Amino acid sequence: MKFAWEKYEELPIGRRNTLQVFITNKCNLNCEGCFAKNIMKGEGIHISIDEYKGVIDEFLEKGGEQITLLGGEPLLHPELKEMLAINKEKGIKTTIYTNGYFLNKFDKLDFEGVKLRISLYCKSGHTKSIDELPKTNIPFDVCFMVSKNTSVDELLETAKILEEEHNCNVFFISSIRELDNARKEFFDDTAITMNLLKYKELINDFLNKYIGDMEIHISKRGVFESTKTLPDNKCRFANYFISGKIIQCPYDVVNKVFQKDYTFNCRNCQQNNTCLMSKIVVKRKL
Repeated sequence: MKFAWEKYEELPIGRRNTLQVFITNKCNLNCEGCFAKNIMKGEGIHISIDEYKGVIDEFLEKGGEQITLLGGEPLLHPELKEMLAINKEKGIKTTIYTNGYFLNKFDKLDFEGVKLRISLYCKSGHTKSIDELPKTNIPFDVCFMVSKNTSVDELLETAKILEEEHNCNVFFISSIRELDNARKEFFDDTAITMNLLKYKELINDFLNKYIGDMEIHISKRGVFESTKTLPDNKCRFANYFISGKIIQCPYDVVNKVFQKDYTFNCRNCQQNNTCLMSKIVVKRKL
């Protein structure tokens, strides 16, 4: 499989010390591929503002640079706007991972300076489809989590709709849980997990046929490599759950590998020779 370098240029990216804060266990969905459901257990609990402030203070002391808010569904947290105001005041880069169902409950100004990343599973007909997204003037990126049911035509049609009808500028292709791995080192694969080779074929096919202008972000998943950014095997991630539960690597969330504390850029990656959360970013040449 030849990567379509004649059509694309790779954009350099940097890695930031990132804390993923799971601010609520409440969600309106029950997705098969949810990697946090073992910890959420359907409890309708939100992190308090006081706890959140403490998390942020410690995060900054440890050299943190970016906060990612997750859940559950983070847009269901009743004090989300207060959290975003805290982050803005302290100059913290913020990303929210959301299913997007409740975007019409907010205004564009509510997310000023915040990156919204909506997770999709499909174009239509099932949970987390583009058809279920409300039409608003709020800008967002999309992370399409491919499964073994995903076709290249579905990816191309979804990308076209996002660009033409939702003013989306970033199309991030990743996978539902870990790609098919006979050793099952991290996640117990779901029935819809895509095969590793099929993932590579799907993305190469998409890049060859895509004619839009969005940035295409590709989760490396151990099968794609960057020509711009050197591999980094020092962990830049940590995960904080309500009531002080900490897991360093996102790949340890499903197996609930808790620890007492976290550090940035110190611990060698325990999963691979380079971070499995890393990605490459490409854009079509003019």
